[in-house]
Amino acid sequence: MMRTFSKAGVPLAAAVLMAACSGTPGTPTSPSAAAGGAATAAADGSTLKVSAPVPLAPENGTRTDTLAPVLAWQNSTGRFAGGLDLTYELEVSSGGTVLFATTVPSGGGSTQFTPPDGEYDTGYTWRVRARLEGAAGPWSQAFSFSTPEQPTAGGPVGPPRNIGVSEAVDIIYAIYQAGRYDIGTRSTREQRNRYLEIAVAALHYGHGKWNPRGPDPNWCIKNGGPGRPQADDVIVRCDTRDAWDLVLSIGGPSPIWHTDYIGRLPGIQAVYPPSVNALGLLPQ
Repeated sequence: MMRTFSKAGVPLAAAVLMAACSGTPGTPTSPSAAAGGAATAAADGSTLKVSAPVPLAPENGTRTDTLAPVLAWQNSTGRFAGGLDLTYELEVSSGGTVLFATTVPSGGGSTQFTPPDGEYDTGYTWRVRARLEGAAGPWSQAFSFSTPEQPTAGGPVGPPRNIGVSEAVDIIYAIYQAGRYDIGTRSTREQRNRYLEIAVAALHYGHGKWNPRGPDPNWCIKNGGPGRPQADDVIVRCDTRDAWDLVLSIGGPSPIWHTDYIGRLPGIQAVYPPSVNALGLLPQ
């Protein structure tokens, strides 16, 4: 089930934000002194003498092709900022209400974070600022984005047909390349699961661009058993339960694509079709 931003979650977001803002300034290595100045607030309310982060992605005002776009920004700088162990306070809002807030460790030169899934066809605004102990730098410019429009189920594209494993893998890999999906160390299991479900949806239901010749309703995805998550690199024949592994070392530094038949799955593992709504998230 997708996690979504919701206004009902504001109290939790506020609690997360309060936790992110806690700290005790005034030590001999206090943030203000380390950054080169007294701990008095500037006109913008900041108490940490560093620059505001610069949002990088997604581009301001764009509509994304995912419910959870990667938010990226250029790190804050200052006279001593290069030697500081900064974190970043991130806020995501909709309609003027903060829906999600968290603390993100600093990356090298730039930092990125993938928030929980948003809702379809919804506008979001986000901003970020550097923090060190009890001090906070100035907020970045607020950037906005909109999530994809709500997909519709529609009917299958073309007549049902049998798609062999070689063609199935070719379609899945073409979608992987076009969507520039990350399946390496920077990806999460949830992101990889979503990509595979999106790609297999094109096989199962057909798609005007990615599978225009017609669907094969016998291509499915699977989990590892009761209480286990979806597999992020295995496709399965719905009727026979024959399964193939597609990626060696998925989630690692050097994923390798291959097609390895792993046999028929035991009954404890659930085999099921991808959601039809996943069609709406395929690369355009």
